[in-house]
Amino acid sequence: MKEKTVSGLAQKLNIDSDNLLQEINAHNKYAETGNDKGFNKGGNNYERNLGDPSHGPNPCIGCIKTPPFYSIEVYPGDIGASVGLVTDANARVVAANNEPIPGLFACGNDMDSVMAGVYPGPGITIGPAMTFGYIAAKYISENRA
Repeated sequence: MKEKTVSGLAQKLNIDSDNLLQEINAHNKYAETGNDKGFNKGGNNYERNLGDPSHGPNPCIGCIKTPPFYSIEVYPGDIGASVGLVTDANARVVAANNEPIPGLFACGNDMDSVMAGVYPGPGITIGPAMTFGYIAAKYISENRA
């Protein structure tokens, strides 16, 4: 949605205009000081690296002042999914008949997720990638012809 005023946007959204204005005012104070007390946006170097380096004092938060004002619907969900090659306990890729494909191994994002196809958080594939990379290397070294 798009509106010329915050009050108009609130009306279209069927939310209390005073509450929305209060939240925007708080947000704008955080943007001016660089310290987001509401959500801690830009609270660490990783987040600041992802912001606009030419914007200060906090590259991750700016004032909401200039019309038009927009709203979008946001729905919660997984941040991603990782469905890849099916493997066995030794990280060997298996064919449709559930038999290992000789010499083919997978780990990390190439491997069907040990999280059953969901992505509960950043970096979740790193541990399984390291673990199954180790398992694959151990299997290969122990089964050399």
